Amino acid sequence: MRAVLLLALNSWVENLRNRFFGLVLAFAGTVLYLSMLLGLLASDQEVRVLLDFGLGFIELMGLVGAVYGASTVVLREMESKTVYMILTRPVERSSYLLGRYLGLMLSVGGAMLIMAGAHVFMLVLKGWAFRPDYCWAFLGAFLKVLVTGSLALFLALSTTSALSALSITMIIWSLGHFLPEIRLMVRRFGSDSTLLMAPLQAVSWVIPDLQLFNLRDRLDLPAGLAQCVPVGSWLVYAAGYCCVWLVLSSALFKRKEF
Repeated sequence: MRAVLLLALNSWVENLRNRFFGLVLAFAGTVLYLSMLLGLLASDQEVRVLLDFGLGFIELMGLVGAVYGASTVVLREMESKTVYMILTRPVERSSYLLGRYLGLMLSVGGAMLIMAGAHVFMLVLKGWAFRPDYCWAFLGAFLKVLVTGSLALFLALSTTSALSALSITMIIWSLGHFLPEIRLMVRRFGSDSTLLMAPLQAVSWVIPDLQLFNLRDRLDLPAGLAQCVPVGSWLVYAAGYCCVWLVLSSALFKRKEF
């Protein structure tokens, strides 16, 4: 565990120095500013537009940083032979992989927190009364990033191509938001077209149910929604999904020859 924490801290420091994360923050700040301009176009729903647009882009920027980092960090160190310097020490490959993943998620989570702080500040300036539901919506967005990042890491190690991992991860991320509709289609037409629905059924068991964490769509409901948020189920589902893909990633990484 000490090796994992040291690697996570080292990865966090490296990511802070990475220009990519600086660009993500700069771009996100620009987008949040543009969301204020868009809010002016809908004067009656300015706060609502700013709330939706800001949360959506905070999640998107976190996703881009997590997927890009997970798809490139290990492959880059394998190509540059940097991984040799770490694995020649008494560090297990699974510890190395977990440390890199945790460090990346700490960096992404920190960037998302900074963007969320700027977003809340702008909302308050517009007269929005802070609600606990915002925290749960942010937590849901971050859990989606955690889940997607673990999947991107597995795909990067299995395909050994950052571009392929990025492309497949973004496709799965998109499908994950339509998983309830996919399952409904399988239940409705599965008995009539078993062979035709078989691929969809397989997909429904593999891809994550990201719509489960999408509380942002319900922020226009009356206050007090936080009492109905299944945070425990969220954490168990996200932890289970991340553990599965991290274990599979570790198994792949142990089979690679250096």
